Amino acid sequence: MRSAALLDHPARVVALVRLAAVPVFFFGERLIDHPEAHSGAFRFVLAFGVVYAAVLAGLAFSPGRRPLPLRVTATIDLALLGGLTYTSGGPFSQLRYGFFVVPVAAALLRGPRETAIASAAALTCYLVATIAYPDSRQDAVAFEATQSLYFVWLVMASTLLSAVLARRQRQIVSLSDERGRLVARAIEAEERERRRLAEALHDDAIQNLLAARQALGSGDDDRPADLGLVRTGLDRTVSQLRDAIFDLHPHLLRHAGLAAALQAVADRFAERLPDRSVAWEITVADDATGPTDEVVFAIARELMTNAVRHADARSVAVEVRRRQGGIALTVSDDGRGIDRRRARDAPLHGHIGLASCAERAEALGGRLQLASAPGEGARVEVWLPADPQA
Repeated sequence: MRSAALLDHPARVVALVRLAAVPVFFFGERLIDHPEAHSGAFRFVLAFGVVYAAVLAGLAFSPGRRPLPLRVTATIDLALLGGLTYTSGGPFSQLRYGFFVVPVAAALLRGPRETAIASAAALTCYLVATIAYPDSRQDAVAFEATQSLYFVWLVMASTLLSAVLARRQRQIVSLSDERGRLVARAIEAEERERRRLAEALHDDAIQNLLAARQALGSGDDDRPADLGLVRTGLDRTVSQLRDAIFDLHPHLLRHAGLAAALQAVADRFAERLPDRSVAWEITVADDATGPTDEVVFAIARELMTNAVRHADARSVAVEVRRRQGGIALTVSDDGRGIDRRRARDAPLHGHIGLASCAERAEALGGRLQLASAPGEGARVEVWLPADPQA
């Protein structure tokens, strides 16, 4: 928990990295031979660095205190690193490697533009600290040029890395926003279905029961009851209640199996759309049923509904088989097809059917693939692990 809380505060992480650099710089200057031109000032610059790192760490870990702006600390860091490098050997100082940390840190913490600026500033400080260093060795220029070449390569790599990370961050934010919209639309759809069910029960089933009760009479008069009307009202009510129960949870799925439940969905479309003839082909392999039946049924029913109601399909094939160690559901139709861009933007307009299917599959470790084009029908393949709880 403490490490997770620490990672939520980049300023604290940077403060710890800065503190950890102090002993590294001290021993790096002591353990390696280097020119002695300005080594006397090194201890004073390092002492300032210790105080500076401690103060920033105190600010970062003090609750309620705002750390210094990043531009200020970055400027001081580079100036301090340049001073330490200059006073500990210039181009041959082991502390020069500290400059190479700057582009990588900027790439992880900032965007590509800020990374390029910070990297250019670090390269400038490095060149000033090394070129200005008085050294009579013949290989100093070649050494500085080689180090600068590596530094430029690191700057380019860090900037590109920062661009990749920034792009992924935007994608994550976009996916998070889309999922939030999807959840909101799902809640709205659930509430809409609740209202539809309540209205259907009130306007149809209850009215039929009231009519049947009226047909029975009050019992206070001698008027015979119209048993035919009563029977008709009760039959209609039973049929309406069965439809409502099937919409809530298909009892056939538990008692008769997945194939029978999917066939019942197809039969219900035939009853509700008597003016349209849809050819159904439903195939469920015997070894493809089990713990995933309810999820497969829910996704298949949604895809079948899309094919008939939204794509005006005349032929729909539903197939459930075992594949690649899991359960593969395939729903193909000859309807109008689906434009991929419109399918991607559909949740923004309240159409969450296909997106909810993908969400259900991915939540169980599966996947959904769409193959379609306008006017050429659609083929949706859903793969689920055989045991979602494994």
